[in-house]
Amino acid sequence: MLTSPLVLLASLGAGLVQAQQNTLDDLFVDNAPSSPRPYVIPHYANSHSVTIGPQLYRFPVTGPSSGYAFTLMGTNAPSSGNLGVLPHIHRRHYENFFALKGRFQLWAQKSGSEQQGRLLTQGDFGSVPRNTTHTFQMLDPDTEMVGIIVPGGFEDLFYALGTNYTSGTDTPYVPSVSQEAGSPSASIMSQLQKYDVYPETFKARRDFVNGSAPSHNTVWHTGSNELGEPARPYFLAGGYGPKYLSSEHGYQIIQPLVEPKQAQDLNYTISTISLSRQTKDSPPSYTLDGAAAFEVTEGALSIQIGDFPLVTIMTGDVAFIPAQVPFTYYTETAFTKVLFIASGNNSLDQQLISGGKQWDWVTFPKY
Repeated sequence: MLTSPLVLLASLGAGLVQAQQNTLDDLFVDNAPSSPRPYVIPHYANSHSVTIGPQLYRFPVTGPSSGYAFTLMGTNAPSSGNLGVLPHIHRRHYENFFALKGRFQLWAQKSGSEQQGRLLTQGDFGSVPRNTTHTFQMLDPDTEMVGIIVPGGFEDLFYALGTNYTSGTDTPYVPSVSQEAGSPSASIMSQLQKYDVYPETFKARRDFVNGSAPSHNTVWHTGSNELGEPARPYFLAGGYGPKYLSSEHGYQIIQPLVEPKQAQDLNYTISTISLSRQTKDSPPSYTLDGAAAFEVTEGALSIQIGDFPLVTIMTGDVAFIPAQVPFTYYTETAFTKVLFIASGNNSLDQQLISGGKQWDWVTFPKY
């Protein structure tokens, strides 16, 4: 049966209206949504924010917003003489730490192994698998620690412990809060098993030499680091881990932080990706099996997700892409670097690595 021109025109018009419903105002949110959908959260937005003592926690990706694939959180705090949290383990969650700015110390110990500690500066990374005792301490007046926790939903712990926070200035953290408030007491921590937190007896070692403890048989900011063995904690100094060069659509340097071998049954990956200047006509479209997120650490990333308009995000901004939603990305700046997190079997970073080659540098060729 032939469709009349008026019916066809009405149908096209309805499709145009539907396409126009997805606007930049819809894409940008102040709080991570309650179910998976494309969105962008600016740096320091109040997304489900809470304070615990001097520390301010934000959650640009939550369990509900990622379909419980992962939680992405930012922790801003001043320097402190106290540990940021009492030492503990998680039995279900794999926790990862990335230094966005400032300095913090991170300790990790697997039962039966020597305790490891590192001083992390911008671009450094620490991986803390399940059943690993760990804690941290903020060192600089303006420190931001990015946490990636798999599976998602770990933010419920902070909602239970913290005080809801809002700000009219989007200050990184509240300067009036006591800088020595410390972490929750042992009595409170003992009640948190339902949030997968199990306190451990642990004395954080202080014998750091050149940012590392122990100092023997370790390489920290002086040579190459390798990704760790499954179920073992490990540390990667920024730029000192494995690197791969992809040159199919402009240069991209992929530095894996967690690969499938380390993630095991949790099925996720983390990488940094550094991009050379590209044009919006060259990048391909990707559709991934699992949820993914970009957080810009340097420069500016242009990204187009699903039917939403193209948007450019800056340092600290986060873009979230649900599973099976197509997206493209590129940069018009000379150098842009992002932290990339993904669940699923065909993650972007693994595709780029498989199509690229091993590379020894953090910068791309001149031609």
